[in-house]
Amino acid sequence: MSQLDLAINRLDAAMARLDAAVAESAARGEKDRELLQSELAILRQTYDLLQTEARIVADQLDDVIDRLGDVAQVEAVGQR
Repeated sequence: MSQLDLAINRLDAAMARLDAAVAESAARGEKDRELLQSELAILRQTYDLLQTEARIVADQLDDVIDRLGDVAQVEAVGQR
């Protein structure tokens, strides 16, 4: 999960930079502003997809941990 967390953190930082750049783009030409807004929209979509994937992975890990706990419990009872 650490790579996933790192990717999310990097996307958060990139989104913050792009948000700041879009805010400052009032002095820039309309072309630059549209490009930044397009890139920001793409990053937001990527971020949303990554968040969804992170939730799916977390749910799957929870399921695996629960199953391992069940197996360990059955093994412990069987050894008695």
